[in-house]
Amino acid sequence: PHEVRNADVVVTTTDVVRHRECLRAWLQSRRALLLCGPPGSGKTMTLSSTLRQMTNVVLAELNFSSATTSELLLKTFYSYCEEVRTLHGTFLQPKADFGPETWLVVFCDEINLPAPDDYGTQRVISFMRQIIEQGGFYAKNTQFIKLRRVQFVGACNPPTDVGRFALTHRFLCLAPVMFVDFPSGESLQQIYGTFNAALLKLHPNLRGHDRALTDAMIEVYAFNQETYKSTEQPQYFYSPRELSRWVRGLYETLDTMDDASDGQLVRIW
Repeated sequence: PHEVRNADVVVTTTDVVRHRECLRAWLQSRRALLLCGPPGSGKTMTLSSTLRQMTNVVLAELNFSSATTSELLLKTFYSYCEEVRTLHGTFLQPKADFGPETWLVVFCDEINLPAPDDYGTQRVISFMRQIIEQGGFYAKNTQFIKLRRVQFVGACNPPTDVGRFALTHRFLCLAPVMFVDFPSGESLQQIYGTFNAALLKLHPNLRGHDRALTDAMIEVYAFNQETYKSTEQPQYFYSPRELSRWVRGLYETLDTMDDASDGQLVRIW
């Protein structure tokens, strides 16, 4: 039951398996890729759980903002990589400490937040496009530095959301895009049914109520999601994160109680 409070726990559903297999195939092809979906749909969690099942991979997580520049990428490269000079030029590759065949996956969260400049260019995105197309970049001394075993993965909300900007077609043509939507009703039942079954193990006399508890939580969540829409007020946004916070709140309360009755469970709920 104590795993309930761990935000990294992934319950395997049909959606999760489908996304993992697709992501694994793209990651193993060493192509840049993008995950797009509403906030709270599990983009970051899906990527992290997929990478945990892969070997010889190091993850560098970057959080983009409207003011992100190319300097953030350069600092990341030199934090995780080392320069290797050969007869064929200078290369940046993952440090030897990570292993001889290790790949660096640079995860750019909120990749469509950087604001375009006066000429409509998202400079950090153009820099990434150059690296993907040309295999490297020009340093300040005009030397061309090639990248080895470095892969980009981006995640973003739809460009119609407030504060987001559409990525250029020049960039999108280089990276396949996978849409990650909210879990289906069946998946929600499976995920939070698993969490609630584990949660109620704290009090054996409550174990038989996990299905009813899950049904009630999802019914309230679905009602609020349908009634309060972000088109009316920006704060009216409901995602499965609300259910996860709800479960963790129940855990924090039940874990401190010596004995909980059915009535107390209802009051806590």
